[in-house]
Amino acid sequence: MFEDRTQENILSELFEKAPEGTDTRQGSIFHDAVVSASYKMAEWYSGLQSMFDLVLVMTAEGEYLDRRGAEFAVFRLPATSARYVFTWEGTEPEVGNRFFANDLFFVLRRADDGKLFLEAEMPGIGANNITNGTAAVPVNNISGLTSSDFGSLIEPGVNREEDEPFRDRIIGKIAGPSENGNRHHYKTWCESVTGVGRARIIPLFAGPNTVMGVIVGTDGLPAVQSVIERVQEYIDPMTLGKTVEVNGEIIPVGDGLGDGVANIGAHFAAVAPEGLTIDISFAAEAKQESSIEQIKADATKAITEYLKGLTLNTPERQTVIVRMSSISSILYTLPGLLDYTSLTLNGNTSNIQLSNTQIAVIGEVSVSAVI
Repeated sequence: MFEDRTQENILSELFEKAPEGTDTRQGSIFHDAVVSASYKMAEWYSGLQSMFDLVLVMTAEGEYLDRRGAEFAVFRLPATSARYVFTWEGTEPEVGNRFFANDLFFVLRRADDGKLFLEAEMPGIGANNITNGTAAVPVNNISGLTSSDFGSLIEPGVNREEDEPFRDRIIGKIAGPSENGNRHHYKTWCESVTGVGRARIIPLFAGPNTVMGVIVGTDGLPAVQSVIERVQEYIDPMTLGKTVEVNGEIIPVGDGLGDGVANIGAHFAAVAPEGLTIDISFAAEAKQESSIEQIKADATKAITEYLKGLTLNTPERQTVIVRMSSISSILYTLPGLLDYTSLTLNGNTSNIQLSNTQIAVIGEVSVSAVI
């Protein structure tokens, strides 16, 4: 907006306004009198530009974006902590005891169902990779406790929502269709729950007044059960045991009583998508400084990110397709790969189209050497 308000341009304009015959050369009285003012005016315009950037949704950052979101009742999703099943032998430790593993600290908590679990002290994704069976070492001695271990991951930790996805949600709230319980509104509701990375809304999935939300986690994988339950409770709680039948499958649905944010009479079901495993196979010609093992590791990482992007970023109502051409392009970007042949996806040489209740999950990546 004020790109041309530079110190040089302002100084030039001041020289043009000088009385005729005034000496404006460097070192002259007029020059020295206005040069400092030109710097201050340029600084003022720069600050004014920054102010506009911070109050507009498209350019605001940090706390200023938080303030803009709050004006539309859209709030940044906070970081959450990883939670693990806790197993032990001997005396049951008290809730609140601290444990550590892999240089990370955890606190013992008790769930509503009475079961104990370990919760990372530091929110975020950093504690999501504790292996099932890892020893949970108590920070302080616990009399009678003979062993304690991490079980399976109950719910992965999530980082604080970054500016861009938060901005997208604000824009979606502003620019989306009127929010009166329509399809877009259900999507907004689902994606406002911590732990949800993407929601696909399927209206009338079991006839009139039924809505399904297919919930994907922030990692691009099927959302864990605790996230599914939070979405369900927020939108349409399940207390009456209602179910519907779809193609022979019995699916629990909400009560439809309006105890959540959904309209009275609308029965909502939050479900995790089915993970469709994508096995990839190809023969590789490695560069001299690389190896088949390194190519396999690089390919696995890159294709995993591609599948995650498909899941989280494919536009609404557009069919998700895992394309041979996209995988091919990824392979050619691998630093250690000179060339490849015989690429297949799940044993075939065709694209894989997913249904609206499926997401692509990487399976076995098989890499052989070109003969």
